[in-house]
Amino acid sequence: MKRFSIFLIIVLTMFLSAACSSNMRLSEEEKLKRELKKWESFSGDGIAEISAFGISLRKPFHIAKSMDQMRMDIIEGGLMGATGSPLVSIYMGEYFSLKSTLMPALEALNIADKIPMSPLSALSSSEQIFDRFGAEIIANKAIIRDSLEIRFRKNYQLESAVDKASGTRLEAAYNSKGDLDELDLRIGKGMAATLIFDSVDYEPPQIIALERKEATSDGLMDILNQGGLFDLLKGFMGEQ
Repeated sequence: MKRFSIFLIIVLTMFLSAACSSNMRLSEEEKLKRELKKWESFSGDGIAEISAFGISLRKPFHIAKSMDQMRMDIIEGGLMGATGSPLVSIYMGEYFSLKSTLMPALEALNIADKIPMSPLSALSSSEQIFDRFGAEIIANKAIIRDSLEIRFRKNYQLESAVDKASGTRLEAAYNSKGDLDELDLRIGKGMAATLIFDSVDYEPPQIIALERKEATSDGLMDILNQGGLFDLLKGFMGEQ
């Protein structure tokens, strides 16, 4: 009886091990769908390192993305890391909107046409992406269309998205758990941003759209010169 009990335990252990192994063996299609789903909707917090127009900024950030909207806030950190008010907020959805208490004149700058929407739209609906490009991604670990090139790692994590027409490059890095760790964004030669994530949540977030504003036709230098902002910037950068 004792030997039979030991034999039964061994058989059950082997059966359960085989069942667990079977469940863990995901097909290539399932692996791809799992990774694409993460980019469909997510939110995260961390530190943003931004360099633009000769100015460097390192501040806390919060980002939230759904299938059809994205918002990011650069935040003025409060005492002991407490959350303060947004310095810069960017919204992308049916329209583009920017709000900046750090430099209010930027709100009037017409940069909507300068923002490349291809990488964002390419990471919208995971089902649509899989239906249109699934076989191609599995075979080549990449999607290449005109000036847009999106590459994936062997496990189908997004590696990079490049829009050669606008000179934009997005690169992603991950932690040991497979969660998003860093996003590095380069726009041309003058703008760069690195988002270093402390936490990421893949549940659909609630996104509050910024107010839509009418942009002016003034150029960047004209707007910066209004109200002496350009002189203020030169002083901040140590120029005479």
